Amino acid sequence: KLQFLYLIASSTPPPRHSSLAAMSARALTLLALAACGAAAKAPASFLVEFDTDVKGDGKFVVNVTTAWAPNGAQHFYDLVNDGFYDEAAFTRVVPNFVVQFWIAGEPAENEKWAQAIQDDPVTKSNVKGTMTYAATGAPNSRTTQIFVNTVNNGFLDDQGFAPFAEVVKGDGPGAGGGDHEPYPGSSGGIDQQAYTQKGKAWLRENYPLRTL
Repeated sequence: KLQFLYLIASSTPPPRHSSLAAMSARALTLLALAACGAAAKAPASFLVEFDTDVKGDGKFVVNVTTAWAPNGAQHFYDLVNDGFYDEAAFTRVVPNFVVQFWIAGEPAENEKWAQAIQDDPVTKSNVKGTMTYAATGAPNSRTTQIFVNTVNNGFLDDQGFAPFAEVVKGDGPGAGGGDHEPYPGSSGGIDQQAYTQKGKAWLRENYPLRTL
């Protein structure tokens, strides 16, 4: 489960924390956004805290650097402020590679944000702790699917995967020893199509041990 607790505009990134491990779901954005509903431009740098039910502290903070991947950073900013990841679950865990999440707990949110965004050039390597959008391999195919590199995955750079953020405090997903794996032994993870269409009620019934 993914739970954004706060979003803070920041001009300077915080000191980088030495460890990486967990995540959760329900958004409380503390940025004062225009009440008129107009799209807000993402700051040059901003923080998002995740509070998860992975055993241990379950919290970590990522710093988004918009210049690394402007389209991806803006999209993430918009998704967080819309509450897309509220009560969203970890959907796929591949040990010594990545942890992924990208399906909203509400089917209407998945439909609303199905439109893909334009690609960004890769300006930051996929090192351990960076956050990146997944893609199909086709041009301009990124939507809401995000992964956190749990090891150094620099080989993804040449494949066009452009990081837009990095874990700067707490344990990022992956250090929990696979405790948040929704379907142990399967790198495919949760049934993506069913979860997308049926939402969190279906998820709770079919994956009672899933983590958010």
